[in-house]
Amino acid sequence: MAIITPSTFDPLRRYANVRLQQGVPLVDADLNELDDVRKFELRAHLRWYVGDGVPEGSDGFRIVGGLDNDFTISAGVPIAPANTAPTDQGLRHVGRILVDGLDAIIPADLRYSQQPLHAGRPGAAALAGRLGVPVTPALTTPSGPTQFLVYLDMWERLLTPEEEPDLIHPGMGVESCARIVREWVVRVKAGSVLPVPGATDHIPAHLYYPLARLNRRGGQAAVTGAEISDRRERRLLTPPAHLLTDVLDVADPAAYRRGEGRPLVSLRSAINSLIKGELPASPDLAVSPAPEPDFIRRAAVADTAGGLVVVWQSQRAGGTTLQVVASRLDRSQPSAGFTQAAILTTGTAVHQEPTAVALPDGELLVAYQTGSSIGTGADVHMKRGPFSRLDTAQQEDVGTTTSSADTLPHAVVAGDFAVLFTHQSAAGRWFYRRFDHVAKTFVDLQPVQLQDIAASQQPLHASVADGMVWAAYTDGTNLRVLRLNPAASPGQGVDMTGSTPAPASSNAFVLAHNATNARVFFDSGSTLMEYVCTNGVWSNPVAVAGAGGEKQPSATVDAENTLYLLSQRPATGGGNEIVLRRRRNLVTDVGGPLRLTLDNADNAKPFPVFVPGQGIWMFWQTNRLGNNDIFAKCIVPTV
Repeated sequence: MAIITPSTFDPLRRYANVRLQQGVPLVDADLNELDDVRKFELRAHLRWYVGDGVPEGSDGFRIVGGLDNDFTISAGVPIAPANTAPTDQGLRHVGRILVDGLDAIIPADLRYSQQPLHAGRPGAAALAGRLGVPVTPALTTPSGPTQFLVYLDMWERLLTPEEEPDLIHPGMGVESCARIVREWVVRVKAGSVLPVPGATDHIPAHLYYPLARLNRRGGQAAVTGAEISDRRERRLLTPPAHLLTDVLDVADPAAYRRGEGRPLVSLRSAINSLIKGELPASPDLAVSPAPEPDFIRRAAVADTAGGLVVVWQSQRAGGTTLQVVASRLDRSQPSAGFTQAAILTTGTAVHQEPTAVALPDGELLVAYQTGSSIGTGADVHMKRGPFSRLDTAQQEDVGTTTSSADTLPHAVVAGDFAVLFTHQSAAGRWFYRRFDHVAKTFVDLQPVQLQDIAASQQPLHASVADGMVWAAYTDGTNLRVLRLNPAASPGQGVDMTGSTPAPASSNAFVLAHNATNARVFFDSGSTLMEYVCTNGVWSNPVAVAGAGGEKQPSATVDAENTLYLLSQRPATGGGNEIVLRRRRNLVTDVGGPLRLTLDNADNAKPFPVFVPGQGIWMFWQTNRLGNNDIFAKCIVPTV
């Protein structure tokens, strides 16, 4: 045979073409490299933009049982009619499969034992020697249950006129160009792992693809269909772009490919949930778990950069000292999960009870308590900045009252103000301080007393609507609710107060609707209660139907004015579970409570964040991994 220059093609050189020049020799390496460039570009497209497997409309290389120690390799297509042109036969009447960007074809059904390289075929050993591959052994009856892998072995080799006489030019009697032929053989091996580099059954430059798994019975020669498990990827097809509009109402397919507008749950999961009377939801997502226990507070926010940030307290900084930590999820890439927890505070002092708000300029404000709630050493501080720089942000004082413990901070944003509430143990009162997030300065030089009513040291919760802040807390005997206008003069902005009997540990959660309407959920020890303000008038509290024994209420409202009420209740079999209730237009109950956690762990302290266009993100604390960790999931009211 004639000499062929060794291949000069290297894809890492990024050659995109070969250009002929005048007055220079044209050698075989030039034309061969041109062909290799084109072939590699097509292969890369098929490998990365189409994938491995069998195309739609074909069932090529399906393994079919029904024979003793043998099986059929099915072409999966009708036999070509007589006189069909080779091109038409190659396009329409062969089975095919893509493996790593290369297309293998099978023109007709073929028994495993009929393959030319099968050990039982005449000349198989000589053929294997010429091709540089092993023969494929005959199947035997296993003595006991055994698992086998049926796989495709594919490679390419040079075909010369010595092997193919048709490559001799008949008019000149000399060789024409050689050809590259794509070979394949179906092999069987014990186990379930394909040949890998370094293994004795792996041959360099060969491609391997799983076709089926055989779970053979001991003492049985027959290979039955029940023993065959298909492993091929099937129905490869590039769908038309209009399917995105028809199915998901996506106007821009390019944006969808960027991850925009994709539902958090599949349509199948959503439909199945609706059939079962449940709301579609994403899988439970662990928020940066660690061996140390984590303790959640109502401190999760959607930032202005498309992220979800959750802040909590943990001992993961080392030792037994609580520190404030935070993690962030990119809402456009929820499958990537939450970032590794960033430790926002350090040192030997306790840092605990964090609260967080997202500022309109993209910064986050995180306030927290330092020291114990007992004694006078506790103070409230804050940090602010982008999430990526919160850990190194400068600490600022919020409440550092002499001879009093400043504790239990809670923050909200109303207009130009971040309003920070703190409790002072010496006065037994709640105080607030306003931070102008536009001017980056405190409006109040010192905390301002909220109301001249004694307050127990239980957390205050607040919510904002139409620029008004609604706050709720207990004084040890009664639930106290008030409205604060943060734009008013210090000490002059409180009005629309309400009061109703409630235990000190009522876990009050206030939900503001507008400037004159709000509601508070709290647990009375035996059931959940609801206290509603309509046009400035507070009604008598009423029990939430069917909520006996439930605690830790929290709520949010979506864009369609549906209220979502979350709470924890004792679970059958032990532990606690999180349940959800819905009310259309804030009034009409939609079904009964839905379970959002399905294990017997201690699931507690649910907190929701409504994200327009995505759903209700719920954060909660659970010990399902062995100690307290924070989890999240997205409840999808609309797909």
